[in-house]
Amino acid sequence: MKIVSCFSRLSEIAPLAEAGADELYCAAADLPAFGQGALRGGLRAAAKRAHGLGKKLSLAVNSMKLTYSKRQMLEFYGRLGRAAEAGVDAFIVASPSVFTLLEELGKPPPAPIHLSSVQPCFNSRAARYFIRLGITRIVLPNQVSALESKEIFKECRAAGVKTEIFDYRFFGCVYVNGRCSLHDPIFHTFTSGKEGGELCRCGAGPGGTLRVKAETVATGRAAEASALAGRLYARMTCGGPPRLANAASFFDFFSMGADFLKYGTRRDPAAVKISKVRELRAMLDLAEGLAGSLPRPAARSAFIARMTSWRGLK
Repeated sequence: MKIVSCFSRLSEIAPLAEAGADELYCAAADLPAFGQGALRGGLRAAAKRAHGLGKKLSLAVNSMKLTYSKRQMLEFYGRLGRAAEAGVDAFIVASPSVFTLLEELGKPPPAPIHLSSVQPCFNSRAARYFIRLGITRIVLPNQVSALESKEIFKECRAAGVKTEIFDYRFFGCVYVNGRCSLHDPIFHTFTSGKEGGELCRCGAGPGGTLRVKAETVATGRAAEASALAGRLYARMTCGGPPRLANAASFFDFFSMGADFLKYGTRRDPAAVKISKVRELRAMLDLAEGLAGSLPRPAARSAFIARMTSWRGLK
């Protein structure tokens, strides 16, 4: 498994590579991407630095809001071509309109296409659909478990398509993918018991006012209902939702042969980016070492135990 790291400044490229990044990616101000943190510096200069270190450079062009006219789509294709000429090795794409554009033009993409997690691929049929459109890598949404991904992996292996997951500690909403807008106050009318206007963090942690309780419980099942109510309370409040992505799921993805592990918070300060990539490298080294010396069940248990007590690099 290789590490893919975001960057937003030219000065971050070499330290991230030294910290353990095998590939790098960024966004550009003149191309629509999900999130913030566009590259400060030219793409050509970034590609030259990355390639000089033996690293590939991908460009996020993964906005879902490509509501362009035909003329604007042609201009968009031209900008992709210029980015490829500048040295970009791949584009991270979300909107299906990009594939429609390529089909209408009858032209190949200027560089290989990776499917962004912003266009979530939750099952093997979705994977098959996008593989037929010509993608070379699928970035899985971080709420899909390893077990749910088995058939997706089969489709990808059969087609020679690479798989990529996000680092389970550092990125993403635990409920839905990056397209979720429920947290934004303009999309809901929830006006009390919340923090900062966020529906998905309604401010009802310990000592709060919102409670979940069991009603009309069948005889003999009170304990079961109580446990269920507790889980609902934790998930619907600030008590801490159960993550699909944890140490166990990471090791399962690792064992299944996921090709890439991505860290992707472009707005993090440079020192934080570098520190997180070092942590990813240490985590992968631990998984590889345990997998190489122990049977899989024992390696998995040992990895979970070590990560449970993990307090970062010293």
